[in-house]
Amino acid sequence: MRLFSEWQEMNIYQKILKLFGWQIEGEMPPIRKSVVAMAPHTSYWDAIVGKLVLRSYGVPHRLLAKKELFFFPMNIVMRCLGAVPIRGIKGKNSIVYVAKMLREADSLHVVICPEGGFKPTEDWHKGFYVMAQRAEVPVTVAFIDYKERKAGIKTIIYDLDDFDTVIETMAECYKGVTARHPEKFLLPKSKRQKMQTENETTKA
Repeated sequence: MRLFSEWQEMNIYQKILKLFGWQIEGEMPPIRKSVVAMAPHTSYWDAIVGKLVLRSYGVPHRLLAKKELFFFPMNIVMRCLGAVPIRGIKGKNSIVYVAKMLREADSLHVVICPEGGFKPTEDWHKGFYVMAQRAEVPVTVAFIDYKERKAGIKTIIYDLDDFDTVIETMAECYKGVTARHPEKFLLPKSKRQKMQTENETTKA
């Protein structure tokens, strides 16, 4: 038996965020399933803030995390966050498992950090994209901005025909967003953008 209604729970989480100086920005459309790409990811605090944000939207979700994080007593924290242990976002089995989980669920949003870790990289992992394609669900672009103390939803990407276009769209969304550790965050670059840069360098 639930102590609070869904609306009351959402209101409670919104108040918790407000108490710590955070504002929710962006609307979550009424979609039942998606792969939520959450960035920047430079600290373990991102999982806690991200969890509160998604709770404030009232969407059912599971966090994907590397299985190496599920050691005692960290595994207790991860379980409380609703995290699912996976081998790594590049692993084929993980992609198949998550796509199956999404297809079979009535309503579920799977949360993943596309950077793959705390190290700064322009090469964001493709796993989130393949998962969404296989499950035939959109990608929700979520953000956490520590400078502005804002977090929420930037956009929903429904067209997943081209990975380069998806990455370029996400890069635009994250422009100006400040990570908890800014030196560890880089905007993603598509293969198309890298080739253009190489061609311009060669011509110069």
